[in-house]
Amino acid sequence: MKLLKIFYLLLFLLLCNALIIKAQDLNVHFLIGKKQSEVIKKYGNPAHKDDSNPDMICMFYKSKLHTMIFVSDKNGVYQSEASKTYGTKNDAVKDLDACISGSVSNGFTIDSVTTSDFRLRKKGVKADLQLSENKLSDKFEIRVKANKSED
Repeated sequence: MKLLKIFYLLLFLLLCNALIIKAQDLNVHFLIGKKQSEVIKKYGNPAHKDDSNPDMICMFYKSKLHTMIFVSDKNGVYQSEASKTYGTKNDAVKDLDACISGSVSNGFTIDSVTTSDFRLRKKGVKADLQLSENKLSDKFEIRVKANKSED
């Protein structure tokens, strides 16, 4: 019986960890103010990097359902964006909830504009988080746009 409880506990922890990791790709606002090397350490080498202007170095990451963009200068990342596509609204809402709860635990305050549009704020960072539906493809998308702020 004790072995069965341990098995269920491990299974539960693995599922929770999978949900947290899945939503982690949306948390690009956590990297505002961080060095470019930290972005590369977290996500690996970008699919494309434009460093023709040292004041606006852009790094692009792309997969089939996910896109991330980081813009930085010598002081660190000052703008980031992410979008992720989902097949069902339920999957999108799970990641949206995980992103919001992760942001709250990381010191962000959340202001809900609508049920699918949120403003996230933390000293030095402003971010918008949106859930939208593409009616043509019946897919759902979460977008995060974050900027360094002066407050």
